[in-house]
Amino acid sequence: MYGSLTRYELAWPLVVVAAAVLFPPYLNNYLLFVGSILLVYAVLALGLDLIMGHAGQFALSHVAFYGIGAYVTAILQSRYGVPFPIGLVAAIVVSAALAAAIAVASVRLRHIYLGLATVAFAAATHWVFEHWRNLTGGVDGMRLPPADFMFFRAVGDAANFRVLAVMFALILLATFLLVRSKLGRSMAAIRDSEHVAAVSGISVARTKMWVFMISSAYASVAGSMLFVFNSFISPIDFTFAPAVLLLTMLVVGGMGSIPGVIVGAFLLGILPEVLRTVLRNYLVWQEFVYGLILVLSITLMPQGVAGLFKKLTAKRREAK
Repeated sequence: MYGSLTRYELAWPLVVVAAAVLFPPYLNNYLLFVGSILLVYAVLALGLDLIMGHAGQFALSHVAFYGIGAYVTAILQSRYGVPFPIGLVAAIVVSAALAAAIAVASVRLRHIYLGLATVAFAAATHWVFEHWRNLTGGVDGMRLPPADFMFFRAVGDAANFRVLAVMFALILLATFLLVRSKLGRSMAAIRDSEHVAAVSGISVARTKMWVFMISSAYASVAGSMLFVFNSFISPIDFTFAPAVLLLTMLVVGGMGSIPGVIVGAFLLGILPEVLRTVLRNYLVWQEFVYGLILVLSITLMPQGVAGLFKKLTAKRREAK
């Protein structure tokens, strides 16, 4: 499991980049926009899975760092002319610094207590988004210019999709490397048992702090990605609704499985668009169908799509 990357893991980012080059000419603007949303969801889900699926910690502040990434990038470029790459780095630094401060205060908390602490931070951050009008625009939101990459501006859905696909490929490669690193082994040990991990010489507090910072950086990157293809952001984009959706993506896809989390992000991310199209004449039933699919997924696939795939693969091998 640990060590160098397999060919299969190296192929994933390459496939994403190839799709970014080949697909846009054959897709309309709507499909490219939906594809951009799915890529953002995938980065968000991967970041949340690091702390919940790989480290076994219950944290709900992900959506706050998602908003911080979007607002820091947007404010720096739209008001101060800072190019997107520099704004992206600044957003990651701000999010990681805030995450470190929160981790110092809550690193000894576990389970529901850690969840409540992170919920409090998310609520406070959302309040700032809504009420610091001079900085964020408040409930009126912010209009966003095209992302400035110093040498070019990402204008149009095709260009935006290509940029986001490359960013996602890099995040995916970084995730595979992280999971196979020494920190990844420490995360897995803490997930299985904090006491055993501590006895084995792993610094539980330091590992929790690192994973919380890295997970927050992922969310910040997703927020910056939102800036690339969206023309407007407001505090409503960073409520608890996206947080619940992210948790559902992890449950449906399978916590602790990178391919499973990506599948869950894509399935749950595209589901509202599918329901809106199929049930456009029966809008009242959309939420019911959405909830029914979630309940059936949790009931029939307690370990998500990844767990179901492993089970089917194991049965096929036994049959041989």
